[in-house]
Amino acid sequence: MRRFLLHTVVPCLLLALAGCASAPPPADRWQALAQGVSHRAWSPWPGSEVQALRVDLAQVRLALSPPADAGQPLDAMPSGRGAVASVNASFFDREFRPRGLTVSGGQPWPELLPMARPVADPLLACDTRCVIRFDPPAAAGPGWQLAVSGTPWLVRDGQPRTVDDDATCAHLCAQTHPRTAVGLDASGRHLLLLLAAGRRGEVAGLTLTETAALMRELGAEQAFNLDGGGSSTLLIAGESRLPRPFNEPALRRVANALHLFTP
Repeated sequence: MRRFLLHTVVPCLLLALAGCASAPPPADRWQALAQGVSHRAWSPWPGSEVQALRVDLAQVRLALSPPADAGQPLDAMPSGRGAVASVNASFFDREFRPRGLTVSGGQPWPELLPMARPVADPLLACDTRCVIRFDPPAAAGPGWQLAVSGTPWLVRDGQPRTVDDDATCAHLCAQTHPRTAVGLDASGRHLLLLLAAGRRGEVAGLTLTETAALMRELGAEQAFNLDGGGSSTLLIAGESRLPRPFNEPALRRVANALHLFTP
């Protein structure tokens, strides 16, 4: 709680008192990577390193790597060749089975990690448009080309999670870790991806309350947490751009990845 107040609430109050409330937020300082894809890297507070992608889904093709790529690091996945950017996606087990409903190229994954909780995981699903569902069905909907699950929720109907929410899952939520998160803005046209470095000495990572606050600041109306820790990976034009944890310098083998392709 103290960390969140010091790094999130207090700086905003100080800026306002200093007459700097009109200073541009991170969402106003993007750099174009390609048509429909913008990138931003910044430090929300001392000791933090965060990067984000803003994706215009009307101009960009979003794809989830297929089961054939499971068990490889992102930079070795054939499905990612030619992608403007790629990020890690699903939680998974030692056999690289993803957690929750998963669809690649219109085909559901044949093997999924059994659910450990009675509550379904948040889900990003795309057919002709993308939506985030917090009450996903048991099976893929008709026409779904992509589906990826994560846990837990970060922003729901514009409301970010709080420190009290994090207290219900102390290790995953309330402790600092490298993070990967996905969200959609209110229009559903723009996909937002956020990644945070961590386990790098003073750069410890983010709690989920902090991650949610940043996602909301970037414009997410709905958002949820993807796999993080050593799995958190950002490739831009095939090159790793997110600083790695000191204890895990090589890219981790993961179940799947989200790839961004432009014409």
